[in-house]
Amino acid sequence: MSGLLDELKRRNVVRVGIAYVLIAWLIAQVAELALDSFEAPGWVIKTVLLLLALGLPVTLFFAWAFEITPEGLKKEKDVDRSQSVTHDTGRKLNTLIIGVLILAVGLLLADKFLMQSEVTTEDSATAPAAKAAETNSIAVLPFVDMSPDKDQEYFTDGLTENLLHALAQIRELKVAGRTSSFAFKGKNTDLREIGQQLNVGSILEGSVQKSGGNIRITTQLINTEDGYHLWSKTFDRDLADIFSVQDEIAGAVAGALKKSLLGDGSVAASTDNLEAYNAYLFGLSYYYKTSQTEWDKAIEQFQTALDIDPDMALAWAGLSRAYSQKTGFSTNFEVGFGQAREAALKAIELDPKLADGYLALAEVQRSFDWDWHGAQASLDRAAELRPGDPDIVAGLALLNHIHGDPEKAIADIEAALMQDPLNVTLLRGYVGSLTYAGRTDEALGRAQWMAKTLPDGGAINYTLSNVYLRRGELEKALAAIQAET
Repeated sequence: MSGLLDELKRRNVVRVGIAYVLIAWLIAQVAELALDSFEAPGWVIKTVLLLLALGLPVTLFFAWAFEITPEGLKKEKDVDRSQSVTHDTGRKLNTLIIGVLILAVGLLLADKFLMQSEVTTEDSATAPAAKAAETNSIAVLPFVDMSPDKDQEYFTDGLTENLLHALAQIRELKVAGRTSSFAFKGKNTDLREIGQQLNVGSILEGSVQKSGGNIRITTQLINTEDGYHLWSKTFDRDLADIFSVQDEIAGAVAGALKKSLLGDGSVAASTDNLEAYNAYLFGLSYYYKTSQTEWDKAIEQFQTALDIDPDMALAWAGLSRAYSQKTGFSTNFEVGFGQAREAALKAIELDPKLADGYLALAEVQRSFDWDWHGAQASLDRAAELRPGDPDIVAGLALLNHIHGDPEKAIADIEAALMQDPLNVTLLRGYVGSLTYAGRTDEALGRAQWMAKTLPDGGAINYTLSNVYLRRGELEKALAAIQAET
């Protein structure tokens, strides 16, 4: 046995085997990187690995049976032992092995430090940045309709939104945006997971039972870190007291979080008429369904609210935004935006401190008037009245985009996404601004994350198609836009 081993060493079979394994490993690593770049099918790299594996016994056979001499390759049995140069060949093989080892170590270090850094950068571009939840942050999940006929969803959604706005008046609280909170509606997602996704330290959830003129609202505040209840309470009230009970809940939540209200923190119902408020909530539920048919229903309900209470500023603002949304998909722009402008101005006249009125007016100024300065002034005023509102930030970012300053738009949207990370409107604007700024790798990563995480968000594949188009990847752009239909 020792004789065979000595002969293997003399013929450099062992050295050849070591050199072949190292070189094959390097080839496999480089091939994997190259094939990944070309998006080659999985069977290609498998074929390369198989060929490299089959090459080892062939190489060892040639190392045993042949010898490299000054005259060329000869069969080992034909070489005079006294003229053999296997010792010199062995030294050359040793040098080769050392060189290949240095390359292998260099590749491993590059993979560990450089490529890992690229992966980290890519991950941060494709998903919202993870951040430790702040203790003074909260998300209000859609309250559950527990009424006997299950026909009060519009009411529970409206109650949720009003509580969300009331809590947003507490300047010491960071409140997750409506879109992100409502993304979990009807889903049995673990509250701790929701807390991680929305970067909030607590969650307010509850249920509503509405029967005749009575209402029962059950609420609970939960710590997202450990899932424990911080506070819970049941409110049994006459339906006519709905506005005061919403204020009461907001104040109790603030107290549970040991925060004080700055301002009155009251719910902006802008009416004392329950019937008008009810119609407004119906209109709001239709408005958020984003289709022309639903916008028609929203307009009808907002108008019903105004027929009951002509001084309800919120209903005028809702009517304006519904007109603007519907008109954006129709041909009679002058009539539609004219109605939207009239309603927005009426809302501002009735309540100059209502942010919704200025937000509605800005939509007309931007979409129809092309009055960028007017839209800026309206949005700035809305932002003063309701700081951090994602819809307002999205409007300001769009103006920056129009002004040719996509980097400012990107910064604004990134700040808003920290508060409303699943807001599809913000995300689409973010991808558009990244694309316009030439940051197409980041835009593609975020668009792909949206397509995977928020497939039902609306126009996601259209957004992805635009990125591919800007990158010159026409086949992928066509596939993405076809998937949109």
